[in-house]
Amino acid sequence: MVWKNKFHERINELWKRAKGQNHKMTQVEYAKRLGVTRNKLVGWLRGSGQPDTDGLVRIASTENVSLAWLLGDERHEDKDEQVMLQLFKSCSSEYRSHLLYLAEKFKQDS
Repeated sequence: MVWKNKFHERINELWKRAKGQNHKMTQVEYAKRLGVTRNKLVGWLRGSGQPDTDGLVRIASTENVSLAWLLGDERHEDKDEQVMLQLFKSCSSEYRSHLLYLAEKFKQDS
């Protein structure tokens, strides 16, 4: 397999996804969410450069995607897993502990 860095395409996809969830979101707001300036974000969207390793990790974590996908891995990501992770992250710590307990219980039963 030939490796091709696709950060430019992936950051555009993430930006479109964010706009789809909140059509009023501005590039300034999205850049703040990613921990960068608007100018830096615009550069990435246009294909100029990419973040350092820490920045890539921060974006992947913030957007609930893998680093491999962010950089161009073509394998299909498990959308159910992404949705479950987003839901889990949005829960309070009390509910998280309940969910972890149930997950362990289901794992034992299977």
